[in-house]
Amino acid sequence: MMDQLSIALVHPFVWPEVRRGGERYLDDLAWYLSRAGHRVDLIAGKTSEPLIASNRHIRRVRYPRLERLKSRGISEVDTFAIGAFPALLRRYDVVHAFTPAAALAARAARRRTVYTLLGHPRPEIFGSTFQRRLTGAAVRHATVVAALSAASARQSEATFGRTTEVLSPGVRLDRFEPELAARSGPPQILFPAAALPQKGLELLVRALVVLLERMPDARLVIGGPGDPSWAFSAAGERSLRLRAAIDVVGPGTPDDVPARYRAATVTVLPSRDDAFGLVLIESLACGTPAVCCDAGGMPEILDDPAVGHVAPYGDPITLAEAIERTVGLARAPGTPARCREHARRWDWIESVGPKHEAVYRRLVSV
Repeated sequence: MMDQLSIALVHPFVWPEVRRGGERYLDDLAWYLSRAGHRVDLIAGKTSEPLIASNRHIRRVRYPRLERLKSRGISEVDTFAIGAFPALLRRYDVVHAFTPAAALAARAARRRTVYTLLGHPRPEIFGSTFQRRLTGAAVRHATVVAALSAASARQSEATFGRTTEVLSPGVRLDRFEPELAARSGPPQILFPAAALPQKGLELLVRALVVLLERMPDARLVIGGPGDPSWAFSAAGERSLRLRAAIDVVGPGTPDDVPARYRAATVTVLPSRDDAFGLVLIESLACGTPAVCCDAGGMPEILDDPAVGHVAPYGDPITLAEAIERTVGLARAPGTPARCREHARRWDWIESVGPKHEAVYRRLVSV
């Protein structure tokens, strides 16, 4: 075993209290580093809910409630770093921060700091001038800046003018057992993301209208949090027929998720600018091909037409065509095994975890 490092991972929220890709990334990273023999603290904010996160090395800090700052676009995600600062004064070899304020707190504590931008940093995503300046300051002062995909790294460099490395999330293959039989029966289209406009749900609903003309027995399964009813108006006069072809199952529990991928014919994530698209890899790991749009880092995952297709963002007709082609792909006997093998590129043990370790060790050696 290589020398043990002391590593702090800093983010306001933890998995599965908050079930998003960033929180899943942190939980898997803490698992990998602990498994590799490192001492890991996950520094997160306190909540009023009982602690249900799986990681045993969580240090909770309070969110300072600075009500007068909310009018300036400053949220608890930002003020959390004030509470985290005393914890960061402990002797850590490396701090890996996942919000800009956390990265600045780590540098103020004189710690070697990796700052990962969790989103795709187009200038227009920043909700306020303050948020853009805060992120810019974190990028300037962090020891290493990282993004989740090559596309997001390029966007970071264009926006902030600093070299940005790629450190992607990964998948724990042992948690996503595959279904290696070819998919058959009526096409089941899985949308596993939150019912938010930026995730492309309305675009997918419009594509479903087109797809039902070609595949009348197709069904859309909406499996993320939130009320999706706002998106159904995209069907216009055909909304009743469309609603009959949609199952809203909600997020379920984390243990429900792999079975949903295995039951699906195709998984679709039509977001505009996801920096990565972790659900695409989870789907592939379960043997189910996927569809995404040509935005953000998602096309880097579906870079082989043997495991899925990429559609132009914003066009429901071409999205429907991509889904139809991928349904045909899912019916081919060899596709599930190819999907599973493709997902190995993001296996935590074989690939993703060692890349993180290499960055940390490089920092320590300087």
